[in-house]
Amino acid sequence: MFVKDLKPGISLFGETFVVNFYKIMKTKQDKPFVDIELIDRTGNIKGKIWSDSIDKCDKVKVGEVVKIEGSIEEYQERPQLKIASMKLTDDYDPIDFQRISEYSTEEMRETIEDTIDKIKNSSLKKLLKNVFTKETMSAFLESSAAKGFHHAYKGGLAEHTVEMLYLAKPIYDRYPKINKDLLETGILLHDIGKITEYETKLTTIMTTKGKLNGHIFIGAQIVKTKSPEDMPEGLVDEVVHMILSHHGKLEFGSPVLPQTTEAIVLGNLDILSANLNSAYHAINNLEPGEEFTAKMYNFGTMLYRSPYLDDLINEDVPF
Repeated sequence: MFVKDLKPGISLFGETFVVNFYKIMKTKQDKPFVDIELIDRTGNIKGKIWSDSIDKCDKVKVGEVVKIEGSIEEYQERPQLKIASMKLTDDYDPIDFQRISEYSTEEMRETIEDTIDKIKNSSLKKLLKNVFTKETMSAFLESSAAKGFHHAYKGGLAEHTVEMLYLAKPIYDRYPKINKDLLETGILLHDIGKITEYETKLTTIMTTKGKLNGHIFIGAQIVKTKSPEDMPEGLVDEVVHMILSHHGKLEFGSPVLPQTTEAIVLGNLDILSANLNSAYHAINNLEPGEEFTAKMYNFGTMLYRSPYLDDLINEDVPF
């Protein structure tokens, strides 16, 4: 039974999931309980282990596989797991847990390499080639783009990056003075720090370095380290600025706000790709007959699945 199948009222007996979050907490009455999140390749579900069940549950770490017994309840309009028993297990098939990008790894590699080869500015091209060594490219193609919000699966980082390259194409004709080389360099490098921030196995785990430094700082440091000696300092500063500002707002983790046209475009492409990926999969993974997703906190609302989506693609939609 997969996460997508878990509805309020269902009972579980010996189902396996990967631990994505685990924290021992206390109630207002000072009783211990465990806040937990479990995942598989179809999604994630939050749950609780209450005090009367803690002694029937193994202590676990993020990334470990567990076999559970429990029931599904509803909390804040979403399914929530009430765990009665949880044991570590090595009896599982990795294919049940590891979500993988639906796009070809080799096609994404070719798109990235082709983009680098077509960069006209010699300094930016050298920078990109210095960064995307064989080892780094391999890690980049394997990495997730996030723990849960968007492109949160093996190959998700490359998918997110290639998606942004495609989304940028119409912009160059409409705004001919945008520096295409600089923007594409920013797209390729804006999340490069995630190959260090995350470790992608059965689930995406944030590394110690990732927790302490974050991918924005790590990415800026990579650019500083890998910039060719003859690269103009001002150009290095513009690339670093794009990385530092690509979350768009200070409260979203960017230490500075976007101050160039390319940085503004980069930040908007980043959130467009992230939101599209999140919404598209949530809506299209609904079961037949379901109209609304659970509440999605990045949008602040549930999302609606139009009946016109059935058996229709793009221009065939009868509006």
